[in-house]
Amino acid sequence: MINDFNKNLNLIFVYIGVFSFFFLWDINLGIFNLRYLIVLPIFTLIFYSFKEINFKNIIFYIFFPLLITFHFLILSYYFKYEINLRDYFGLIFLFITFIVFFFNRNIIKANLDKILNLFIVFFSISFLIYFILSETSIVLNCYDGWFFRNQFVYIENSHFAIISVPIINYYLIKFFDNQNQIKNNKILFLFFVIFLIISFINFSTTFLVGLILTNLFILIKKYKNLKFIVVSFFLIFSSLLIILNYKQCTDRSLGSLKKIKEFYEFKKSSIIENMVETEIKEKLIKYRFSMSVETFIVSLEITNKSFFDKPFGVGFNKYYLSHKEYIDQIMKTDDQVKKNNIYDGSTNISKLITEFGLFGILLLLMVFFYYLKIKKINNTNIFILSLIFMQLLRGVGYFNGGFLLAIMLLFSEFNIFKKYLIKN
Repeated sequence: MINDFNKNLNLIFVYIGVFSFFFLWDINLGIFNLRYLIVLPIFTLIFYSFKEINFKNIIFYIFFPLLITFHFLILSYYFKYEINLRDYFGLIFLFITFIVFFFNRNIIKANLDKILNLFIVFFSISFLIYFILSETSIVLNCYDGWFFRNQFVYIENSHFAIISVPIINYYLIKFFDNQNQIKNNKILFLFFVIFLIISFINFSTTFLVGLILTNLFILIKKYKNLKFIVVSFFLIFSSLLIILNYKQCTDRSLGSLKKIKEFYEFKKSSIIENMVETEIKEKLIKYRFSMSVETFIVSLEITNKSFFDKPFGVGFNKYYLSHKEYIDQIMKTDDQVKKNNIYDGSTNISKLITEFGLFGILLLLMVFFYYLKIKKINNTNIFILSLIFMQLLRGVGYFNGGFLLAIMLLFSEFNIFKKYLIKN
């Protein structure tokens, strides 16, 4: 009886923790962010299952956090970085998240579908209720979107896109890979359609570009499924149509390409050597393009400079140090870019390589090889990969957008880890 109570309580805690870590990371209640609820299963582990813990397994479960900590401490000592409260808190949270995941990995994998179902149902209902009661109107804008104006669950449309694209891809495969799924899950399919409509009327450049690219990646693996191909091409075509018909979306994607080319030609030109700083700044106004795109490019330039100076990185959650060191060495069309994404960069590509150097590149290659090695892609695979990819497109750090959880789910699928996990 007590054992059943413990299991049920732990299951509830896992649901709440994973749900919050994946979807509620943009909600702050004072100093408390809802993603911290991922620690809840630790309490059942300590108070109810402590005697059953195999401590040999714990060393395996925290192997990567230990490596990250040693890497962090060595670099902090070598470069004489100050270790602050944010660093300690980040490392503790990293250890707890790994322990929670590996002790509950089978529960998380077995219940991921139910957790996603809960989200699209509750989110769709709550969105519609809020939309009606608040008397807000639809905002079709790639910059100043509905979420940005109303701060409902997500503080901006691009944050919502980080979650919505993986969910859309998950249900596309779920419903269109098996012809009986729609028939057997009519209510769920209705909520998926509602969620899809909500996602499209709250589009952002991140959403449109992310949906196009991830669907192209899926099509490479699903080219034999005619039904999926038709639906996927419809979504790709719809996304392209929005990009081409809304100036803010065009300026933040295809429209920036020409300006970027001209800007880099100017940077490399010899005439710049004979110009004073004020002349350069005046000239740069002519090449100004979308601030979001420039922030993305500047993040990558910071990474480039940091990597060649510090090939082993600057340490966990220390991206801001490279930003501080290199931001003024990079030519920008708009100096306001200096204030953007100081702590995490504009993309997790930048954050991973800046903080972990060669090890960050290795991690990214492992994600790519995981995609290549999958012969038959399923909805869980594509949810994990889409979630990771979206944060390589628009990063919000390791602990937001479910990125760390997605990385752990992916790593637990590698044979070397899977064999050990099954054995133990």
